[in-house]
Amino acid sequence: MRILGMLGIAASLILAAALPFLPARLIPSATELALEVSEGLGDLSNSVAATSSSLISASEVLEAAATTIEKISETIKDTKPLLESSAAILEDVGENTLKQTNRALDTVQSAAQSVDRVLRGLAVFGAITGISYDPERSLEQAVADVATGLKSLPDGLIEVSGKIYDTAEGFDTVSGELDQTRGELQGLSDEVRDLGERLGTLSTTLEKQAMALDQLVERLPTLIWASVVLMEFFLTGVLLAQATAVVVGGRLYRENTPVPSVA
Repeated sequence: MRILGMLGIAASLILAAALPFLPARLIPSATELALEVSEGLGDLSNSVAATSSSLISASEVLEAAATTIEKISETIKDTKPLLESSAAILEDVGENTLKQTNRALDTVQSAAQSVDRVLRGLAVFGAITGISYDPERSLEQAVADVATGLKSLPDGLIEVSGKIYDTAEGFDTVSGELDQTRGELQGLSDEVRDLGERLGTLSTTLEKQAMALDQLVERLPTLIWASVVLMEFFLTGVLLAQATAVVVGGRLYRENTPVPSVA
């Protein structure tokens, strides 16, 4: 028991003597390690912050694109009634106005033929009537040329009207697809912005950790020396306990050892 106590005392004395030399080796290594970790956290914080800024910028671009598409969709929706109204007007002009005009021109053409005959007849007696009528194109021919020019217009306007109707109907599909695309872009913008904000929070946290390590580096020598002092007090207590155990153990051993009798 005394041997174990003596070994404990020796170990405590060795540790107590060695501890004051520990800070000289530990402080530089711990400081260097803390500085490296702090620098790494700072670089990582800057990288994450740059990524966060890029994501937020991308979110703003996506949101602007979604807004633009929404305006285009609204314009298309507003344009459809105008197209349908224009198609209705063209159809009415083709079906009614121009066809009626063509029918009227047919009647006018017959009348013009009669007028031409009357005027030519009167021109024969020009000396008496004072009428001279010998045009390069007769009134009948002029009316016929106009009728020929207008003849194809009604069907052409009706065909154009139908195409405009088809285009207006297609606007519903285009507008629906644009609305769907706008919704997808808006959703993507929200997700990108949320990720950017989360990375921004992470960057701030990393920056705070780096600053905490920098502050730790400043306090590190004090903390290490304080730890060494506490360890010295602890070892002193252990040393006193071991010494007490050795002394008390030796005394008990002597008291319990019988004294040999003299014959």
